[in-house]
Amino acid sequence: MNKKRINVPKQIKFLMLLIPSLIIGFIAQSYPSYAKEAYTPIKTKTYKNVPYHWNGQSSHAYLWNANLTKRQHRLAHWPVTTWYVSKSLKMTNGHKTGIFYKATNSRKTMSGYIWKGYLTKGALTKGTYPAGLIDSKLNQSLISLFPGTIPDKQLQQVAEYYIHAVNTYEPGDTYYEYEGKILGAEKQKKASGFSTYSAVPGAYNQLRQNKVSFLQFEKNWLQKYLKADHKTFSDFSGWSISAYAFPKNSIFYGIIMIALLPPTTK
Repeated sequence: MNKKRINVPKQIKFLMLLIPSLIIGFIAQSYPSYAKEAYTPIKTKTYKNVPYHWNGQSSHAYLWNANLTKRQHRLAHWPVTTWYVSKSLKMTNGHKTGIFYKATNSRKTMSGYIWKGYLTKGALTKGTYPAGLIDSKLNQSLISLFPGTIPDKQLQQVAEYYIHAVNTYEPGDTYYEYEGKILGAEKQKKASGFSTYSAVPGAYNQLRQNKVSFLQFEKNWLQKYLKADHKTFSDFSGWSISAYAFPKNSIFYGIIMIALLPPTTK
């Protein structure tokens, strides 16, 4: 294959140079204050920094200021962050009432209030992600584009680690190390794959505006890579495969990772 079929480690190193700048652009957004009435606590309970993480169910989850009048951070920008809860507060503005957690990240660079329905108890470690960021149906639909391929659990771990790679400032070498740990040195040498990441403005508009189906959008994109290599989807029959797609509730919806391994020769 020519340069269009890039080894996963090299590909990730390339992406790591691009994606942090994209994320910084997201983070730099200032969220407007609302003209709603301020909330005040009517009941509080103290905790000893209990770990929680965003459940990945809604991209509209935010870290708020103390009286819930201003959004400070969008949790979808920090999907693999563990939040440490020090208080729960029953809060009201006289019309609406809800329970919010006072939460801080491990580095203590972000602190605020999160509605409890957006959090799941427990810390996130490498290789674990919010349940809402794994859509098995989307992943399987991508694999179905490659007839005769064989789903592989180890490769699936590698593909899903793309969540972590895209959402942290870790260098590409960290992805390479994780891949080697999961696959072993021999398999890692043979591993290859595709990603539909693009920094081009509006690259995913058709998909995100529901003008084209998910599978058709990704198929069109992957066909461009394959055509440049004089390959088709059928040319990978007998290969091991895994796929990860950022789901619709993710700010990275449209970006996918396909990981592949050729058949073992005897």
